Amino acid sequence: MKTFYITSEMPLFPVPHLDQLGDKPILYALQIQADDVSDGYHTMHELYKHRMALNIALFNCVHSAKYWKVLKSKQHHPNSDRMFEGYFIVMMLTDFGQISYHYKLKHWDKFKIPEVEYAPEWDGHTSLEVMERLMKL
Repeated sequence: MKTFYITSEMPLFPVPHLDQLGDKPILYALQIQADDVSDGYHTMHELYKHRMALNIALFNCVHSAKYWKVLKSKQHHPNSDRMFEGYFIVMMLTDFGQISYHYKLKHWDKFKIPEVEYAPEWDGHTSLEVMERLMKL
């Protein structure tokens, strides 16, 4: 189960073990389980599983059609940061730039795409740029 942290400079409910998130110190935080966050129709956990299913279908179809290069790797490019423990990366190299996601290793076999030793060097794309690139496919 994924845990989300809502942070604020105003008092919430402190999470004792969480004093920093990335490079930013946390003054107050609220810990919430993914299945407790909903838009009234779907939980965050359910939406994450939908996103993964759509990505599996997209990456596998693109690979079958040989339209763009797709790959998966258990390691980032040697010039990049260390890989997240227990995760792998999937990447599509399109005419518009890279599209990449990280998934837990237990989902490795669902992506029927070529494995490479190292993922290509990250082109610096943000989540917003990935969404823009997806809309151009």
